[in-house]
Amino acid sequence: MSEQDPWITRAEELKTQMEALLVAQLEEYEQMTVKLEQWKQNPGGSWLTEQDYRPWQEALRKLEAAQRDFDAHISSRVKK
Repeated sequence: MSEQDPWITRAEELKTQMEALLVAQLEEYEQMTVKLEQWKQNPGGSWLTEQDYRPWQEALRKLEAAQRDFDAHISSRVKK
């Protein structure tokens, strides 16, 4: 039985990482949507704070980094 190509293994790892980050990002988006809907119902209430959107920004940063890693890995592959 032959081992899987290390390039494919790494690409699959990066893909899995990106999928996990997308799930986390979606969960953060859903939480933010709930907060926005609550805020719309009470326009005289307080505005969203940095603490409210910081997790969303961090999720986006991680997703962008994972995408850059994946793209770099893809572009570094030697074509036969």
